[in-house]
Amino acid sequence: MNKRLKELREILKLSQNEFSEKIGLARSTLSLLEKGERVINERIIKLICQTFNVNEDWLRNGNEPIFNDKEETSIIELLKEQGAEPMVLQIIENYLKMTDANKKVFDNYLKELLGIDRYNQAIENSTKLLNELHISNNINDELCITRTDVKNIQLYEIPASAGTGMLITDDIPYEIKQVDLTIAPQARKADFALYVRGDSMEPVYYDGDIVFIKEQPYIDNGQIGIFIYDDEAYIKKYSIQEDGTYLVSLNKNYKPIKIEENICFKICGLVL
Repeated sequence: MNKRLKELREILKLSQNEFSEKIGLARSTLSLLEKGERVINERIIKLICQTFNVNEDWLRNGNEPIFNDKEETSIIELLKEQGAEPMVLQIIENYLKMTDANKKVFDNYLKELLGIDRYNQAIENSTKLLNELHISNNINDELCITRTDVKNIQLYEIPASAGTGMLITDDIPYEIKQVDLTIAPQARKADFALYVRGDSMEPVYYDGDIVFIKEQPYIDNGQIGIFIYDDEAYIKKYSIQEDGTYLVSLNKNYKPIKIEENICFKICGLVL
């Protein structure tokens, strides 16, 4: 499978940097995967197949075709299947062809006609429908759409450690990363994102992976979270045992960290 990963990247004509960025891996991690020095886990397999429309059977076993058939669907055809009235279809088709200025005029008219509360509710309902149908805002001449649902999120350059820990301070630099929610749906509920550093959370999270965090002061037993303990930050599994609470690594080479009552401990968030 590792050889097919490299073959896929070459078919797509992507550099290691380009390929790894699209699936949220460090380039060094991708290099190790291609060389067969690291196992391709289930999460990475799913990301590759979803991102590049790859046939999972080919990636795992070498059975062609390499790519799944991908059909573009017209928004008008989808709405017809839902039983939309001809007048509604005509309005939508005309709206999609409007200039931005004319769309703004039309939107203002609807707000006045419906009232702001009903207008906002209509927008919310239509957004849910489009998300379920995976419809895009990019329109070609035949109104065929391939939607990308995106979210901007703070991705911290200096991350919580998956090894010995790293202090999180207010002045940690970050970038605004645009996340494709069709590839990483867990990011929809995230408040921020972090890079993983170290190997203590392998084979689920590798050095350079991006994890999405929901900021909250509690998590359940057995969940993976972000913690500050003794002024150091960790990504670990939260484990409540008979003799106390532990931060547990997934890599068996690392010993669990027992939380002592006299040392400052804080739960920062849940890894989604």
